[in-house]
Amino acid sequence: MEKWRNWITGLCLIGAAGSASADSLDQQRQRYQQIKQAWDNNQMETVAQLMPTLRDYPLYPYLEYRLLAQNLDQQTRLAVSNFIQQYPTLPPARSLSSRFINVLAWRQDWQGVLSFSPQEPTPVQARCNWYYAKWATGQQQAAWEGAKSIWLRGTALPNDCDKLFSAWQAAGELSPITILERIRLAMKAGNDSLVSYLAKMLPADYQTMANAILTLQSDPLSIESFARSVGPTPFTRQATTLAFARVARQDMENARAMIPTLVRLQQMDRSDEQALKEIVAWRLMDKTVTSEQARWRDRVVMESESTALIERRVRLALGNSDRRGLNTWIARLPVEAKEKDEWQYWQADLLLEQGRNEEAEELLRKLMQARGFYPMVAAQRLGVRYPLQVVEAPKPDGSLVQGAEMARVRELMFWGLDNLARSEWASLINSKTRAQQQMLARYASEQDWWDLSVQATITAKMWDSLRERFPLAWRSLYQRFTEGKSIPQSYAMAISRQESAWNPKARSPVGASGLMQIMPATASHTVKMYDIPGYVNSSQLLDPQTNIQIGTQYLEHVYQQFGQNRIFASAAYNAGPSRVRTWQGNSGGRLDAVAFIETIPFSETRGYVKNVLAYDAYYRHFMGQPANILTDSEWNRRY
Repeated sequence: MEKWRNWITGLCLIGAAGSASADSLDQQRQRYQQIKQAWDNNQMETVAQLMPTLRDYPLYPYLEYRLLAQNLDQQTRLAVSNFIQQYPTLPPARSLSSRFINVLAWRQDWQGVLSFSPQEPTPVQARCNWYYAKWATGQQQAAWEGAKSIWLRGTALPNDCDKLFSAWQAAGELSPITILERIRLAMKAGNDSLVSYLAKMLPADYQTMANAILTLQSDPLSIESFARSVGPTPFTRQATTLAFARVARQDMENARAMIPTLVRLQQMDRSDEQALKEIVAWRLMDKTVTSEQARWRDRVVMESESTALIERRVRLALGNSDRRGLNTWIARLPVEAKEKDEWQYWQADLLLEQGRNEEAEELLRKLMQARGFYPMVAAQRLGVRYPLQVVEAPKPDGSLVQGAEMARVRELMFWGLDNLARSEWASLINSKTRAQQQMLARYASEQDWWDLSVQATITAKMWDSLRERFPLAWRSLYQRFTEGKSIPQSYAMAISRQESAWNPKARSPVGASGLMQIMPATASHTVKMYDIPGYVNSSQLLDPQTNIQIGTQYLEHVYQQFGQNRIFASAAYNAGPSRVRTWQGNSGGRLDAVAFIETIPFSETRGYVKNVLAYDAYYRHFMGQPANILTDSEWNRRY
């Protein structure tokens, strides 16, 4: 075992003694694959034999990392430090330091923790161990300051933090006020179990408060009793406000009636009272409210300084075809908010209605100079072609595409390890000047690394470099799988660009996968409904061909459900068909296309639809099919 450990350490420190043979890249790739297979089969003698022959292969650092990481609890500080210094931009090396801090903590090598990492780490577990090391080496004040900075959050913390907090509490430094502050954060995060745990930590002389908190958490409707039983303090006022939001969700009218009592009992000032009123006002934004409720809501909104709340009121007026209200509430917006594309457009719309055509057209023409959904809509409103600006990214410098990082990116893309390649690419891009970032975006596009091209344009803020932002990725597959369907190829590509930014290995937290971000259940249902052969399990959704075949078929299904209307189909693709039918019922044919989009209740879906329509226009431009952002049938119908 000792011999094996020495071999690992030596390899990590100085590399293998043998030199790489002068063989081709294809041969190196074959041996790389052999090593990975041998490793997976625990044939470590084969790994030890082949690794020295791959020292010049771009992905050799990943083999070294795997060797180091699988025996991390046996490594020396020197071996780990040397590896990090040798490969500072290697994505796995970024987490290696914090992982090794946790290993040193497990060894109880507290001085070693601080020697290995003089600077505070970022991950929470490592931070707790690092500050405990401060305490264990006599630096108590620094430890307590660190403990408090970690403590103040509304979420659970790793078990490694317990020993730091225990020492902090035993030293009498964890005050009841600090516990209450974390309770407030936990209440704000809706973390009931943490609230209960923390309330039980309060000392005996805070027992009345602890019991009141526990009762309030289990029954928000006891809020008046809470406000009466505890004296008014900044904490109790905040706790009251947080519990009030829960009451408003359950019984909005009851919550509204409580406001004067809560304000009196907790000695709230006008801003506190306004906050309570705004919580209720948010819940009075539909057409079911009474005239009295509507008048009360509008008084609250008129007194509000919340841009989001006023914008919600603007959209309500828009959705109700209330032109007078639209004018009133747009005027109430702060100056900066009025400059947003959407409100510039609707200000112009109101001017046209008032016969102030010159002012309206000036506003629309000014809006056309920007990019995106509303500038394109402004052009369509004026009956002119949108002046699409495409800035060409500079050609890459030859020296820029050399180096170890770029070589690793090439190999990771060859092996289909797109997510690792994206991490490597992000490190590379962030280390460059803006001009170099622009060159790399173009280089990636020319290599058909479409997701890396998009990633570079985001980092470099290359908003007018549309060829790099919207590459014609997997064009032949989209052409093949949209043939015979009603969905335009450009539309399917726009959906994919919005969903995954062209990363074929993208996975969402809820399980949507691949280019078109298909949920496994949706894939199974679509495959069964349309008898698509060859689909076995959801892992295949990371294959571009499979993903595009199933995704375009599902998109076609939704598109047909909604009368070949991209506004409805895009909203349904994002939020589900049933929600779109509800929104259709609510609007009742009163709205034009732009008003319907702007009044979609979910901000995510609203932005999604705008983006997809704009992206479709970009793709049609690059495919030689320029047209207005909305088709005539989409533009002219009522929603």
